[in-house]
Amino acid sequence: MSKFNISSMVDVPDSVKNGIRQIAIDSLVPYKNHCFTLYSGERLDDMVKSVEKNGIMIPIIVRTIPDSDKFEILSGHNRVYAAGMAGKKNVPAVVKEHLSDEEAEVYVIETNLIQRGFKDLKISEQAFAVAVRYKKMFDQKKIQAISDELRMLEHGKTNPRPPVGDGAGKRIEAVAAEEYGIGHSTVARLLRINELNSDFKKMVDDGKIKVRPAVELSFLSKRLQTLVYTIIEANGIETVEMKTAKELREISESYSNPSAEVVEEILLRSKSKDKPKEKEFKIIIPQAAYTKYLKEVPKKDIGGIIEKALEMYFESVGHN
Repeated sequence: MSKFNISSMVDVPDSVKNGIRQIAIDSLVPYKNHCFTLYSGERLDDMVKSVEKNGIMIPIIVRTIPDSDKFEILSGHNRVYAAGMAGKKNVPAVVKEHLSDEEAEVYVIETNLIQRGFKDLKISEQAFAVAVRYKKMFDQKKIQAISDELRMLEHGKTNPRPPVGDGAGKRIEAVAAEEYGIGHSTVARLLRINELNSDFKKMVDDGKIKVRPAVELSFLSKRLQTLVYTIIEANGIETVEMKTAKELREISESYSNPSAEVVEEILLRSKSKDKPKEKEFKIIIPQAAYTKYLKEVPKKDIGGIIEKALEMYFESVGHN
């Protein structure tokens, strides 16, 4: 690795510039638990064009991987992707050494919060941010320091969030609600949604499962979540309503290992209830035609006779 020419990075503070190095793109690997949606479509195209014209203006942040010559991306997944599409071989990076997994997660989350804002994240992304950022092992000073560093790279100044205290003596829900401007109950639900497997998280993000039923499903073991999703997919079930989710939770709490047959029965029962009824249409038959052809016919047989008559008619005029 060589020192990177940062003369064009006018907004990058001098205190940071000396730590920027040029790293080959093929030496970079995505963050192992990255769950944030990458850019696509017009937004990605615009970034590629910008990189082609100006290069990478804001360095990415990576950490070393023990016993490897690779680096793990913490901040800048979209920039690396765009740089590769633009034909670049290297990107400027700030390298972090001896960084813990918990600290790495904060870098990943804070980057996305700075670039997109909490309320612009998908529900599963919000859940991940709340769950990781407020793990008890983190103090707010450490989180604020990481956030300030990222904002310094992004904007040339810290522009910190309004202080929310150090979180001492507060429940996780209270700190997160104060920070993100959401209710305590919303925070509690997000913490539960983070316990869902990836398949159910996607269904929540896609609007196929509402938040409250998703919370109920989060109390299922990971093994049972996998079983439920497998049955849902196999039977073409499009959603899980609140009543069904509660029933599944009750079964999971009553039996340590409910069978696939029991789970399938619950899910199929809900599917049959949700199946829309066929619409019925009224057909008005003139009184003269009814008296002439159907007056003596039992009412239960009239529908069959009309269907047969229509079939014969369309056959005679050449329609299938």
